[in-house]
Amino acid sequence: MPKYRFAIRMQDQGDYWLFQPKVINLIACKVLEHLDGFRRSHVTLALAATVFALVVHATISQAGFVGKADDNPRMSTSSSPYLRSHSNDLVRWYKWGEQAFKQARDNDLPIFVSFGYTACHWCHVMQETHFNNDAIAKIINEQFVPVLVDREQHTALDDTYMLVTELLTQRGGWPNNMFLTSDLKPFYGTGYIPPSEFAGLLGGITQSWAQEKADVLAEGDRLATLLEGYLNRKQEAQSLSPKLMIDAARKLAGQFDAFSGGLGQGPKFFRPTVLAFMLQQAERSGDSETLDAVERTLQSGLKGGIHDHIEGGFHRYAIDPGWRVPHFEKMLNDQALNTEVYLSAYRLTGKPEYAATARKTIDYVLRDLTAPDGGFYTSRDADSEGEEGTYYVWTPEQFEQVLGKQDAEFAVDTFGLIADGDMAGKVILNMDGVQRQPSPQLDRILGKLTEARKPRQKPVRDQKILANWNGMMIASIAQAAILFDDAGYRHVAVKAGEFIWAKMHDDDGVLHRSHFEGINDVEGELDDYAQMARAYLFVHDATGDKVWLDRTKALISQMRKNFQDGETGDYFSTREAAGFARTKPRSDVDQPSGNGAALDAMVRLTHRAGTPDLRLATEQTIAALSGIAAGTPTSGASILSASDSFLHGQTGVIQFAGNGVVKARLVSGKDRKSLVIRLDVADGWHVNSHAPLEDYLVATKLDIAGNDLAKSVTVSYPEPKTRKLAFNEKPMALLENQVEITAHFKDAFSGPVEARLQVQTCSDEICLLPEILKLRIALLPET
Repeated sequence: MPKYRFAIRMQDQGDYWLFQPKVINLIACKVLEHLDGFRRSHVTLALAATVFALVVHATISQAGFVGKADDNPRMSTSSSPYLRSHSNDLVRWYKWGEQAFKQARDNDLPIFVSFGYTACHWCHVMQETHFNNDAIAKIINEQFVPVLVDREQHTALDDTYMLVTELLTQRGGWPNNMFLTSDLKPFYGTGYIPPSEFAGLLGGITQSWAQEKADVLAEGDRLATLLEGYLNRKQEAQSLSPKLMIDAARKLAGQFDAFSGGLGQGPKFFRPTVLAFMLQQAERSGDSETLDAVERTLQSGLKGGIHDHIEGGFHRYAIDPGWRVPHFEKMLNDQALNTEVYLSAYRLTGKPEYAATARKTIDYVLRDLTAPDGGFYTSRDADSEGEEGTYYVWTPEQFEQVLGKQDAEFAVDTFGLIADGDMAGKVILNMDGVQRQPSPQLDRILGKLTEARKPRQKPVRDQKILANWNGMMIASIAQAAILFDDAGYRHVAVKAGEFIWAKMHDDDGVLHRSHFEGINDVEGELDDYAQMARAYLFVHDATGDKVWLDRTKALISQMRKNFQDGETGDYFSTREAAGFARTKPRSDVDQPSGNGAALDAMVRLTHRAGTPDLRLATEQTIAALSGIAAGTPTSGASILSASDSFLHGQTGVIQFAGNGVVKARLVSGKDRKSLVIRLDVADGWHVNSHAPLEDYLVATKLDIAGNDLAKSVTVSYPEPKTRKLAFNEKPMALLENQVEITAHFKDAFSGPVEARLQVQTCSDEICLLPEILKLRIALLPET
């Protein structure tokens, strides 16, 4: 294991992965292959030659480092904790905006932009060793206009410029350091490189700007044209048949590590959008290989060092194939999306460890990443006390001091020592070798370690509140409230949803992206609107309160107005250009793409309150995205999942029929010997009874599948109301308003069960086509 690590960004294009510096980024290869006349200028080649050396030593930096200079009010008054932490740097930073751009134009200087974030280890390293190095800071301040960007506030901007770095250096990560012309076109980019090489790079760029400026500007034009065309490319629509979906999931399963799960051999990221799509298809098809690939990943994740076994929650990613050694930052979006996957896996399999992991992750967020007013904070850093991971790792000597000799030896033997790398000789808690049955000794050890960790210095917490990540967390907590029928989680989801609406959403419909210390900053991007709309739909499902449905409609209406391409139907990231271009986010990385999230919100709203206009818009969006998503399912998984739900039906314990006028919720009876479907039918609508009075009418019917006890089930239906309707002179037997259908079992049961409900929704004037809802639930064994 090397003694250095980048904050690696996974960029998936096709079937290859950008996991480490030596892996060629297929994006660049594919793009360049199709540009016959393209060649990199001698300027770019000269610059590139100065930065390809690998980092050969580790540099340690402490989060919370304070620079050498006087306060820079451009940073200290920022709404970003990350920018504030750079207020005393020798580099005199500007925020991204017109003030910096004007400075570059007026003084004929290139712009140096560094993208980073609070929880980024190598961002702290670069701050201390580069941006507070007298010689380097002098060059930057005199020869460039330096701009610092919190990538979590400007995701679209970061995504666009990150692609430049990946294209030129065949690697990507943070900090991402870009060199731009005054019209924001990139001509070079790089991640972390050591101070001496970085100083040489600055000198080379300064010389090229002075002596070969025309070539530098031409290179910026070429790169901008190339990337804008790639990011906004069109692809022919593809029919997303059930077979295509299942085949895509099976193909993904074939790419998973056969031993410990996860895509590829390492580093290991969860890739929650891929896992969610595969679970969806496993539920539809019953394909065991697809489900097994997901379960290998989830089991390795919950047992490995990537999972915090003391406080709960997940670290960003693991640097090794076995999920044992993590990069220690904790991000809100990871907690949210991983929770949602574990909830889905529990609902599908009934395995109690998945429910426990989901609950433990939510409870960690409630303890550590929740603001008093209800919103959720962004992250915990990887570093404390001057090193990465200090808060989380142990030495054998610390074990003996805390546990005593006998328990310490058991703990080292159980958890294992890290054999090499910069964590060599230390212990990162993992449960790889732990059996499922309770162990009083292990419980005692974990209890003592929990108490011993409390006095340690915690990593820095980024307390800004992001709309998109809050939407993800609200959605996962609301789903837990539904699945576990947990009133506490329901209250948390409502409180957080109210906070965003009251504090970050204006009366004129504008949603702000970032909130910190009472300040709203940065206009909301596509995924802010999409993720919050999606969250409000789940809160609506959990509470039954239609105010959340109305808020969803408002957000989606504004989303379509601000971001939708009226010609093609898919969406731009931002209302206006971000940097040199206005681009369309269509690739999942660590979270759903903006288009994937937007499509999912539209599909879910269509199921609950569909209108002809919304259905047509959803179909148009699917057509625009289908070709790209089907061609690269690893990066198109969120688009495929949403499309599948629209085209082939819903999944989950709450589903809708009749364009939302019928809500069906599956719950277990208190005696564990029954399942109940609660139907809520809107006023003016009904479904036929189980025994309609006319042969041509479709009966409401409940069947149970997926459990041996289903063979002896009996179903009781509610007593219908009998009355005449405008379109039929004869009396009809109807189910209206709130009714319950109950499946009774001979014995108590646990595990997964599927209820198949057939309904036909009618009003006094029309009947809609019959529908079959497949609602799946799993019950924990009694303890």
